[in-house]
Amino acid sequence: MISRITPSEGERSAGALSSETIAHLAQRFHADGALILENVVDAALIARARRTFGRAYAQYLDGNEHPDAPMVGDRRLMITVDLEPPFDDPQLFANPLILSLMEAVLDEGFVLGAFGAVCSLPSAPAQHRHSDGPPLFPNPVGRLLPASAITVAIPLLEMNKVHGTTALYLGSHRDAKPATIGKGTEPIVREGSCMLWDYRLVHGGTPNRSALPRPLLYLVYCRPWFVDEQNFAQHPPLCASRRSLSKLSERHRSLLVRAQQRGRQRAHRCFVIVKYLCGY
Repeated sequence: MISRITPSEGERSAGALSSETIAHLAQRFHADGALILENVVDAALIARARRTFGRAYAQYLDGNEHPDAPMVGDRRLMITVDLEPPFDDPQLFANPLILSLMEAVLDEGFVLGAFGAVCSLPSAPAQHRHSDGPPLFPNPVGRLLPASAITVAIPLLEMNKVHGTTALYLGSHRDAKPATIGKGTEPIVREGSCMLWDYRLVHGGTPNRSALPRPLLYLVYCRPWFVDEQNFAQHPPLCASRRSLSKLSERHRSLLVRAQQRGRQRAHRCFVIVKYLCGY
């Protein structure tokens, strides 16, 4: 069963999980490859984001293929979300409770590598099982190493048996052989909560049996040297205008150091790699 934790009032006031909570979650995350944080985003913000998503990205929700929103399954697509209101709210992209756990699992200096939504349309069938990225090395050592990237999923509509959820195969980040994966867990994740999983974890969306599109915000936090060359060939991973970035604090701008304007994707990815290797 997937681990769930609800931050205490003291942790909410401090804007960080306690060292005891972090130690427990880090241990469970290392073993299972996934966990759920309950009630970390204001429900009113989630409702506003859902309404805005439906208006701003309606052109992608017609069931057709789009060059900048790849299909990741039948009637299921991946959309980069621009860092504009309300998606520029730090509760979403820099939630302090989530970041305090990221610091423990990814160490200091981690960045936001991607921000978007996977949206399952009405009548979407089950998605194929997959991992967001392979281990760094193809041999067993690659699965013993700590996480290089973590997906944080924030539902804009409750994840359940009707709307669909994400089936997680706990422990598969350590051993992904079909014979050892076992049965997936299909958790209910309420609006305002989030689910985290190791980039190597095997998972897959379940059917959307409702009449509504089900958008799931995803944020990929990663170590500064990690670059995902697998999932963003058609669309940029993280988009923000200079105007949007200028409104943010220095801490948040450093988290969004990889943000780019649309149309500058490949050159920016090359710059990130060269910048890390050269140390400037």
